Amino acid sequence: MKTAEKIIIAGIVGTSVMTLYSYLVSKKEKEQFREPELLNALIDRSHYLPCIEDNHTHPAGWGLHYGIGITFVAAYRLLWKASLHNPTFTKTLIIGSASGAIGIASWKVFFSQHDNPPRNDRQGYYRQLFIAHLLFAAGAALTYKKLTLTMSRFPRI
Repeated sequence: MKTAEKIIIAGIVGTSVMTLYSYLVSKKEKEQFREPELLNALIDRSHYLPCIEDNHTHPAGWGLHYGIGITFVAAYRLLWKASLHNPTFTKTLIIGSASGAIGIASWKVFFSQHDNPPRNDRQGYYRQLFIAHLLFAAGAALTYKKLTLTMSRFPRI
């Protein structure tokens, strides 16, 4: 399996784990913490982007969310190659924390620069977003490692 395929699969798995967590916390807290829907709301409320009829299911927010997740894994691969091949608890905590800090900073910019951002409990959102990125990093790194180990056992055709 090519490196790009492993990055894409690990990005999808990590983003799915993160998203599931965000949806569960959103439901429990009765707050809007669902990243794909928040992205769709930002797009929909923008004066420069097309209207989105359904913030829950529109592919724009989902595509952006998963694309960003894949980009994070590509960055992990470039910056911390050893972390993906040997993801220890400490390495996962470090890359997850860094990702969480980048994610929080990005969302703060998105919300502050938008004319009409969606409303939610910002502090609660940032707390859950940080934890979600720890879960993302664990899911992505472990998936990448598993794909690398699995594929190394099979001869190339």
